[in-house]
Amino acid sequence: MILLAGPWVGELGWELLCWQGHIRRLSRKFEKTIVIGRPGHGFLYEDFCDQYIEFDPGSYKTNGWRCEGNKCKLYKTIKHDKYISGQFDIGVFYDGKVFNDQKGLFKKQEFYKYELNDGSNYPVVIHARNKSTGAVRNWGFKKWEELVFRLKEAKINVLTIGSPESHSFKGVDDYRGRSLRDVAGVINACDIIVGPSSGPMHLASLCGKKHLVWSTNFNRLRYEKAWNPFNTPVIFYDGGGWDPSVKAIFNLIIETI
Repeated sequence: MILLAGPWVGELGWELLCWQGHIRRLSRKFEKTIVIGRPGHGFLYEDFCDQYIEFDPGSYKTNGWRCEGNKCKLYKTIKHDKYISGQFDIGVFYDGKVFNDQKGLFKKQEFYKYELNDGSNYPVVIHARNKSTGAVRNWGFKKWEELVFRLKEAKINVLTIGSPESHSFKGVDDYRGRSLRDVAGVINACDIIVGPSSGPMHLASLCGKKHLVWSTNFNRLRYEKAWNPFNTPVIFYDGGGWDPSVKAIFNLIIETI
């Protein structure tokens, strides 16, 4: 029997903590597993997937595990008895205080620690998010620029990761737009990854790598416990919500590395 899962078109964080672990567990019951997902994400499934098919959903917006407008035409072309929809909600309701595993599937997920280390020498990796979707989560360019300046003055090597629209900085090595395999390699090699709540921060959790993340207190439980299956060290900072001071973030980095 074949398990055909996907296409996944939602946010990376939800794919990491509320989908790929579920598909991994389901795969144990099948002779073959085929996963359809975003280009460059096949790395997440290599430990159990027999075939990964890349599918680029385009630039339309995603929110959590959903795709706005349900524009994924591939849904209509796949016919299979064991097809698992990419927009699959495993039943987790979160109100900022409690995760309610409504269908009993969230805790049954099987997670894999992505420990690939590329041997690079960047003590600090930053994700300078700059997306139009959820723009409130973006930290201003000037603040990122000041943080980078302070780190360079302190003789600390910095690398930037993220999608192509993320900020880049003069004199800072650039890994934007790289595959998740490459990103996992530099995350595992660094001392700490820094940024607002985002997919790369959740990837750091599954890499077992310490991360400094800021957000509102609504996300604290998500990072410290519920979406942290390996009990990865995390510094969750909610002083200032989505717009903390540069001084606060810089000091937390210096205290950590």
